[in-house]
Amino acid sequence: MTEPTPRLLIVGAGDLAGQVLYQLARDLRPVAVTLGGRRDAEVRGKVNLARLAALQVGRQPVVDGRRVDLDDVDATAETIAALRPDVVFNAASLQSWWVIGTLPPAAFQRLYRANFGPWLPMHLTPALRLMTAVRRSGVRPVVVNAAYPDAVHPVLHTAGLAPDAGIGNVANNVPALRLIAAERLGVPVRDVGVRFVAHHYVSHHVSRTGDAEPDTFRLQVTVKGADRTADVDVGTLFLPLTSSHRRLGGMAGQLMTAASALSVLRPLLHGDAAQAHAPGVGGLPGGYPVRIGHGAVALDLPASVGLGDAVAVNEAGQRRDGIDRIRPDGTVEFTEESAGIMRESLGYDCRTMRLADCADHALELGARYQEYAARSGQDRTAAPTAVG
Repeated sequence: MTEPTPRLLIVGAGDLAGQVLYQLARDLRPVAVTLGGRRDAEVRGKVNLARLAALQVGRQPVVDGRRVDLDDVDATAETIAALRPDVVFNAASLQSWWVIGTLPPAAFQRLYRANFGPWLPMHLTPALRLMTAVRRSGVRPVVVNAAYPDAVHPVLHTAGLAPDAGIGNVANNVPALRLIAAERLGVPVRDVGVRFVAHHYVSHHVSRTGDAEPDTFRLQVTVKGADRTADVDVGTLFLPLTSSHRRLGGMAGQLMTAASALSVLRPLLHGDAAQAHAPGVGGLPGGYPVRIGHGAVALDLPASVGLGDAVAVNEAGQRRDGIDRIRPDGTVEFTEESAGIMRESLGYDCRTMRLADCADHALELGARYQEYAARSGQDRTAAPTAVG
């Protein structure tokens, strides 16, 4: 009997969504993919590009597009109910992470010091709307979220709305770390495994500084399953990320994020067993090594790392990313340092944010950023646009 074709709904039609769509459309194993976004022309253009590029290399993908506007939660729920996807991949955000990088250098550096945490409302708002729509739909797909899952998921978990797993962040440096370890140990990279526990803050900074504070990560290196961590000098393992193993970042670096997404999406869609890395698993803060199997994602921590320790190092990274803590009711407390930078630079004053107020904060933050960008002389062709 022929296995049914797995169904994937991608929500958001930006660059990351497009890269995932294009790669799945050329896969040998078929997936029925629906791209959902609010701008019909953009959705149609990406769907047609995926179809035509796939035909050029001998594939005939099942790809279509739908209008999905996360501002209309009920209509989104109806779309999900009609499509009945096996997996939903959320790539929607109100402002992409790379946008502040289009500012003039001095203006960028002022905001960069605040780290990523204060921008949480821009990623939490669409995710909250999507997860509310999923619950209303009556369908129970596996939901994988690309929008700052390290912090979005633990906030949504307090309301019972956390996606199943995130993508990117902790995963993005793992291939390079495997290569570096293989070179140091003199073994084939195929024999090397890495288990990396770290928050977005760490995964972002190690590739730029070559270093991480010991309280913000845990890392294990194995060769054919045997622990060889002591033989690779973990204290210097990140250094080549800034030199010999440095890769392109920014928009070009989205290729790595798309690959990290596919490392989670493909086994979920096809029911394969796989090892990967993913943030926000089970609503936990930060990122973890995981096992994927039977359509589910589970933690795969090293034997030497307990769950409490893994959460603690991720919370340490979370604080450095500008989020002091997430209360049990979903209220987010931002650090004074990060909130102060946003206050001084943008006139955006937010030390605490309730989950119910995230959309209002996103609206204010977006407007304040646009004013700041205009004052700073940002290239308007690179200005942020809402996705989803």
